[in-house]
Amino acid sequence: MKDGNTTKKNETIFLSERFMAFTCIVVLVTGLVSLYFSIREKETFEVFELLTKLVTAVAMYQAFRFFKWDVAKGLMGGVLFCLMHQEAYLVLARLWSEQDFDQYLVVGVQGSLYLAAAGMAFLMTVIITINHFFINYSSHGNPKNMILNRMALLVKFAVYLLLFAANSQLGFPAAVLWKNAMWYVTDIALLLLLVSVESQFDSFNALRQELRKDKREGGKSR
Repeated sequence: MKDGNTTKKNETIFLSERFMAFTCIVVLVTGLVSLYFSIREKETFEVFELLTKLVTAVAMYQAFRFFKWDVAKGLMGGVLFCLMHQEAYLVLARLWSEQDFDQYLVVGVQGSLYLAAAGMAFLMTVIITINHFFINYSSHGNPKNMILNRMALLVKFAVYLLLFAANSQLGFPAAVLWKNAMWYVTDIALLLLLVSVESQFDSFNALRQELRKDKREGGKSR
């Protein structure tokens, strides 16, 4: 009875495959709406970026669902690179190079918050991407790095909420605000999907360690 209660307490929403399916559907729906706005504005690079992100995210979910662990891990890195590239393009190419930076500053406090959050989102994704590869591909894993990764994911999630809130307060045309909102809802759902997949991997690794321990103890008792 005690063991059953312990297992129940340790279970989180991120270990639910229904939750994973839900986040994947949200990514698809909001991503397709963003795609519509980008096609309408003839933003060819954004269309390519969105398609890459959507295809990689769905492929990662499918790979995990059919227990192709290494493929899912690799695609998870691909999703992170998509996010990092998208945010780098927003911060470095759009906001700074094309002088949209001044446009956001003129808006006032919410514009400044948006710029700060965009820069922070990019830096957090860089940290998470580096940590992801240390965790998944180092020979014995790195527990300290995993804790850092989870902290970075929490900060990243808070930053996305800040981006979403600041965006809604900007005095830009409705089409621009809706397009940005859909981008950030897609990315929030994608982040939750990544956390779910990582949680599933952690759960699988913990179960594998327990089975090995039970096997060793069973061998000794004989």
